[in-house]
Amino acid sequence: MKPKKLNAKQQYQLDLELVKKKPANRTEAKAHLAAQLRISKYKLQTSSKIRVGSFRGRKRVHFSKAEEDARAALNKANAIRFSEGEVESVDTDRISKSNKRWRGRTAD
Repeated sequence: MKPKKLNAKQQYQLDLELVKKKPANRTEAKAHLAAQLRISKYKLQTSSKIRVGSFRGRKRVHFSKAEEDARAALNKANAIRFSEGEVESVDTDRISKSNKRWRGRTAD
């Protein structure tokens, strides 16, 4: 019988325990690094979620609309920064033709 796969929270707890002690050999070091990566991934996933519990008792929230609004606001902010010169534009004239050319089986 196949062992049950742990859910994300259980795996996170196990990884925290694993990271506390130093690895003794190369195999443990690899497991240690993998655990660190899983921990950072878990933190990233849980921190970016919009918690539904905070909206209880208020009007219904459409997350897709909120996401669209946020994306539009970010695009507008980037456009303003670009127009003010804070973000440098890419000047393609400075890139030589040899670097622009496709280097593969169908190279010019």
